[in-house]
Amino acid sequence: MTHAGADDAMAGLTFASSAEPAYVMDPYTDRILAANDAGCRLLGYTRSELLETPISRIHPAELAALTALLERVERDGRASTIALTCRTKSGTFLPTEIALHAIEHDGQLRILGLVQDRSEHRQALDAEALPRGSTQASRSDH
Repeated sequence: MTHAGADDAMAGLTFASSAEPAYVMDPYTDRILAANDAGCRLLGYTRSELLETPISRIHPAELAALTALLERVERDGRASTIALTCRTKSGTFLPTEIALHAIEHDGQLRILGLVQDRSEHRQALDAEALPRGSTQASRSDH
């Protein structure tokens, strides 16, 4: 195996075994080309289901924001946001932090996406926003 081949194998192993959800996407065809186990678990899909699911189905209400983010990646080589949510297979929308990086593979632009679930962070912020001594149940009764 050549040095470049060994580097490619190590990169593939790192991607596959990462605890952080990771995806490789083709921004021009609206496709996810690869997803690691953590990425499949985050969205609730099997790998084969996820590879058949258009990116636009994961971000159905945010296509303009997603397009602008992908344009920033293409222009600047990377971009990040906490403004997008990801729709899971079950239909739940997860608040996320997304870091995108431009990579080139065989002369084609690919996007490496690293995604973190911010549900716990969002819940903590929501709890802080409640007035002292009130609960969500008592707020909805009024």
